[in-house]
Amino acid sequence: MSTKIWGDHPFRHSAITPETHANGDPIEHLPQDRYAKAATTPLNPHGRGPFCNFALRGLPDGPGVYVIEIEGQAVYVGMTSNFHKWLEKRGPGHISPANCFERGRSTYCKVNHGILCAARERRAIHLWIRETADRESVKESLIEKLDPPWND
Repeated sequence: MSTKIWGDHPFRHSAITPETHANGDPIEHLPQDRYAKAATTPLNPHGRGPFCNFALRGLPDGPGVYVIEIEGQAVYVGMTSNFHKWLEKRGPGHISPANCFERGRSTYCKVNHGILCAARERRAIHLWIRETADRESVKESLIEKLDPPWND
């Protein structure tokens, strides 16, 4: 297992691999049409899509901070109260129809679409995780230091 220092903190590696067709192109989804209130609810700022699905396995059941890296650049810093429940079961790896609309998870949509765009270009996508109870402080210090573009 590889590690990397982000800020002053060691992170361990986990790959992000979107689902693909046999030719290696990512499978794209537009879940908005499946939302019961689609005709009467506006999309959120990042809800247009398209999106991809990706799963992460073997993550811990604790809180922490994560960094999404594309081709060596930190593009997003986030935090979670439980890696396993959030990143393996919910979160940006599978965009539900409701998340595309107002009151949905705009950040999930933004991160997922960014990962899809990188996958289309066959760019290396990595997830770096750090278990810590001090996740808010670590996240804020990393955002300040790394200035990741998806955290705007």
